[in-house]
Amino acid sequence: MEWKHVEGSFSRWTGDVILFFAWQDEDSLPDGLLRWGDSEAPWLKDNRALKDFRAKKSELLLLYSPTEARFPRVLLVGLGKRKDWSLEVLRHATAMAVRRCRDLSLERVALPVLAFDGMPEDQDVLVREALMAAALGLYRYDELKTRDVEKSDCPKALFVCSEGPLPFVHELFHEVDAVSNGIRLARDLATAPANLVTPTRMAQEAARIASAYGMAFEVFDLDKARELGMGGFVAVAQGSREPARFIVMEHCPRGLENQAPLVLVGKGITFDTGGISIKPAAKMEDMKHDMAGAAAVLGTLEAVGRLKIPRRVVGVMPCTENMPDGRAYKPGDVIKTHAGLTVEVISTDAEGRMILCDALSYAVARYQPALMVDLATLTGACVIALGDRVAGLLGNNDALLTTIQNLGKPLGELYWPLPLYDFYFEDIKSDVADFKNVGERKAGTIIGAMFLKQFVPESVPWAHVDIAGTVWADKDLGWIPKGASGFGVRTLVQLIRAWKPDKGA
Repeated sequence: MEWKHVEGSFSRWTGDVILFFAWQDEDSLPDGLLRWGDSEAPWLKDNRALKDFRAKKSELLLLYSPTEARFPRVLLVGLGKRKDWSLEVLRHATAMAVRRCRDLSLERVALPVLAFDGMPEDQDVLVREALMAAALGLYRYDELKTRDVEKSDCPKALFVCSEGPLPFVHELFHEVDAVSNGIRLARDLATAPANLVTPTRMAQEAARIASAYGMAFEVFDLDKARELGMGGFVAVAQGSREPARFIVMEHCPRGLENQAPLVLVGKGITFDTGGISIKPAAKMEDMKHDMAGAAAVLGTLEAVGRLKIPRRVVGVMPCTENMPDGRAYKPGDVIKTHAGLTVEVISTDAEGRMILCDALSYAVARYQPALMVDLATLTGACVIALGDRVAGLLGNNDALLTTIQNLGKPLGELYWPLPLYDFYFEDIKSDVADFKNVGERKAGTIIGAMFLKQFVPESVPWAHVDIAGTVWADKDLGWIPKGASGFGVRTLVQLIRAWKPDKGA
């Protein structure tokens, strides 16, 4: 969808439909709508259909002009009650509105700035969130369907209409395009089946991004990983016949070569059977999106490249399948990791931490990061604890955790911190190795993070984000249609933009 800005009097605004928002149970229509209507649609305030419109959250009312007009349609979108207002309400309402426009094959949609009158946020934030919701609410993955598919490219353009200048609007268009494309990439990769999104495909996508935006790119095969001492990654990968790929990308604008980088690490298990500790058959097909952490890192780097953010950023993505082959690692094995620490394998289904520990250790040794954030669909325990709308957040630096939580909330990405006290390590002590890869059933999400903590020095601010619940929406959430969410991309982009070297955010 193309973004355009139309500046000037109402007489310059035109399109197939114009959108306005309305509040529930209020006696009159919003002032902005009334002012526009008095000039352009005098029939509107006396329309009998308005009597049945309550303006509940995301309720839609489409009205048709009785005469020829610059806008033959007016689409009213409910926001619910003012006391329940949030940016999430706006995102959901906007997404449902543009989907209705798609269903009607309307090509040119107008969104006037005065439609936001009375909303308690800055104008640039409101426009940005509405456009982001429009771009992402129209997402669907139907590339593999061959029948019963209605492919529509409508709306083709969304016009932001204002009576005066909007100094921020063109920069905002660029931002929305960049970030929404990164999220769509992450969604595509997590949605596509594992026979298509293999470690090799992940490496190809990384190479494409690196080539497009002038980033450095490396990929290690299993032999190279073994040579580098990545015992955890090798142990998991050797059980699959699909070639493993350890991917490293670096965005480093000229002049920043000596800047300590922000390192993003993403779990890239392109399919997870559980290995020898095999999972139940029910819902195993969902394990195709066990690489959503790596997909989010790729989506973030896509956005960073498009935005040309002046920060040094490194992405590290260990990608492999976890399969129960004759060469697969086994419960009871002791694995020596890249950091030199030894791990007793209790469950081969705790493979995510086995590949991530080598990625974290490698990144620390090679890049001396200013900070590290890893994203992983790491534990089912996180879904039990926080559900599917909030990600678990753990780490060794309270300021970093607070920054991530505060940045994510207004963007629609929610995080909740969990404790990481030293005594949790007692649960993974081993009699034959430095520690085990799992403990008992209790505190599963915390234990996963405690394992990873062993590979990050205290001097490096580090956050672990468990996206096991948030990676996939089981129901339509408006701007997140049912399916892969692309969770994490928006927050990471904002973190990269906000973080000041040596000062934090």
